[in-house]
Amino acid sequence: MSMVKKKLDQVLAFITCSIMGFMVIVAIWQVFTRYVLNSPSTVSEELLRYSLIWVSMLGAAYAFGNKKHIAIEFIVEKLSPKKALRISVLIESLVVLFAIIVMVVGGIMTVNITMAQTSASLGIPMGFIYLSLPVSGILVIGYSVINIYEAIVKRKVELYSEKMDGESVTQLHG
Repeated sequence: MSMVKKKLDQVLAFITCSIMGFMVIVAIWQVFTRYVLNSPSTVSEELLRYSLIWVSMLGAAYAFGNKKHIAIEFIVEKLSPKKALRISVLIESLVVLFAIIVMVVGGIMTVNITMAQTSASLGIPMGFIYLSLPVSGILVIGYSVINIYEAIVKRKVELYSEKMDGESVTQLHG
């Protein structure tokens, strides 16, 4: 499972970095055409805006997957390992529920509604811009499932280690 997460992280990092690099080039072009050529590019502003939406949504999924988001950990840290696992699984399950309902289902509905609308400068269907919402939602769901799996496996390893330590102690005293 960690191999899947690692590959997903690499793909997302590559895509978001590529979009950012593209945005830098487009921004430089926009400044050049505006101030040097005195003829501002008509598509660059819209291209930057839509690229920012995609990079933000993909970056948010990446940050969530690597637990770089805002979280209140001090409460969970005070709980026993068993209760902490339950709370972690509950929170991840709520995130999955949110991602399914709001991001995936709501995003798909928005994509369907806006597919007939086209952007002013680029002339592309707006549904392609809003597609970032369900794509990001699917990524968040995937990361949540991985997080739940890793939390359960980590807990089983901890229990096994405790059991093995207990057996070692009884063997020494026995």
